[in-house]
Amino acid sequence: MSTARRLAARFRPFRAPLAGAAGLVVVGSALQGAPVFLVQWALDDVLIARDPRGLAWLGPAIVALYVLNGLVTVGRATLTRSIAWRVVSDLREELHGHLLGLDLGWHGRFPSGERTSRLVGDVNALQYAVNGVVTAVQKPLTLLFLAGSAVVLNPLLAALALVFLPFAAFPLHRFGRWVREASKEALDAGAALAALAQESFAGIRVVQLFGAEPVRSARFAALNRAHERAQVRALFASLLPGPATELAAALGVGLVLFVGGGQVAAGELEPGALVAFMVALAVMNQPLKGLSEVVPLFQRSLAAADTVFGLLDTRPALSAGGARVAGRPVRIELRGVGADYGDGPVLDGVDLEVDAGRRVAIVGASGSGKSTLLALLPRLRDPSRGAILWDGVDLRELDLGSLRRQIAVVSQEVFLFADTVAENIRLGRPEATDAEVEEAARAANAHEFILALPQGYQTPVQELGMRLSGGQRQRLCIARAVLRDAPVLLLDEATSNLDGPSEAAVQEALERLQAGRTTLVVAHRLSTVRDADLIVVLENGRIVERGTHAELLAAGGAYARLAEDA
Repeated sequence: MSTARRLAARFRPFRAPLAGAAGLVVVGSALQGAPVFLVQWALDDVLIARDPRGLAWLGPAIVALYVLNGLVTVGRATLTRSIAWRVVSDLREELHGHLLGLDLGWHGRFPSGERTSRLVGDVNALQYAVNGVVTAVQKPLTLLFLAGSAVVLNPLLAALALVFLPFAAFPLHRFGRWVREASKEALDAGAALAALAQESFAGIRVVQLFGAEPVRSARFAALNRAHERAQVRALFASLLPGPATELAAALGVGLVLFVGGGQVAAGELEPGALVAFMVALAVMNQPLKGLSEVVPLFQRSLAAADTVFGLLDTRPALSAGGARVAGRPVRIELRGVGADYGDGPVLDGVDLEVDAGRRVAIVGASGSGKSTLLALLPRLRDPSRGAILWDGVDLRELDLGSLRRQIAVVSQEVFLFADTVAENIRLGRPEATDAEVEEAARAANAHEFILALPQGYQTPVQELGMRLSGGQRQRLCIARAVLRDAPVLLLDEATSNLDGPSEAAVQEALERLQAGRTTLVVAHRLSTVRDADLIVVLENGRIVERGTHAELLAAGGAYARLAEDA
């Protein structure tokens, strides 16, 4: 289905209000022809005939005409704009939900600033489609009524005036593709600009520490100028059809003046009729100019729609799984698991069994595949080879939502949303009560410092800035995992970036969190995993050793070397 058809389909649920808007368009178009006859009456029957009774009606007639036209215009604009905004809002919500469901691999290929620009800017541009539809309907109707008025006034002059109109269609068609391509270029440049700005702001600490302000500013300036040039090209392309269309109209006006003036001089035409006819042509120029604006409006919308529908057509690399619901697992098994995402194997032939309630630590040098292995369990990625079994069932056969409800994660990447402290803790269980939130915070050693915040649990996180330490942020994330109360816990370097006192508080909270849960721990500091039931050592994506802390030290292999280097 073409982009235009898909876009039109979005407006089908609003057929009734669109029909009402169309009715107002017809009335408004008809009202545009009324001034033509009003001018002829005012000149020939009132002013030239010096009729004082007609003069008394002239003012009220003009006022009434423009009041009615104003009411129709406001009603039509309100209806059409409301429909446009509703379609845009619905589409933006659909696109946002769709993007949230795409896999991490896809999100990793596109900067967050670009994704936001597409979600906000490109979707917003689709509202121009409604304006284009209204213009495409209203202007030809207005032109038809005015042309009918011209024919009634003088068929010969009307034919002369309208003979050049077909030539106005050529520039509209000729420049349409150029407008669409230029608009797409401008939207792409705007998305790149937003991506760079968002990246600079997100990494402001690094930018300032390394004195990179001039470098980032130079890159922003270059993209900003590219965006400016793209906008100018898009504007130029959208403006060209207007003058070309007006030229065709001007040729008709010139011919009418030549022939009509001769008729007046010969006494074959009343002056009022010629003036009224010229008024009709002057008013007719507005819908002609409006028609020249239809192409830019449509093409700008279609350029944005190409991108938006392209995103909606993007299928996630991960399936939603099957209909089977994941329950609390008795055993999790990795059988011949391999992971290769285009840059060489990250995992290769990993076999591992984890029984319920066991604590398994995964250690190894940086880049050995530890975090990738952990990401496979909640299906943030799927293995390229082999399978992961949840009580004998392949994860890909389980409903994805039910699987992830059985897993809680605490990682080194601490992320808090722009919401209150309580809502950040409540993220995985939005229905949790305040008492349950507080209980989770106590278990995470976070309750005391939360109470010390300006508004306690209702303190907005975005106002905290740098006042929260890394340990405090990490304990909020632990509280989030406690409240989720999932049977499987994944800890990915959860204490790697903390100082001594903070690590002690976080480690105590983590020990409390792990009680009674099946836990997989990725750790760089071996001191945090020495009590694990099983320690697995990864090298180059393969398990090279497994055993307890004491067994692995006694073996004097890879684990012993890691312990020596620690």
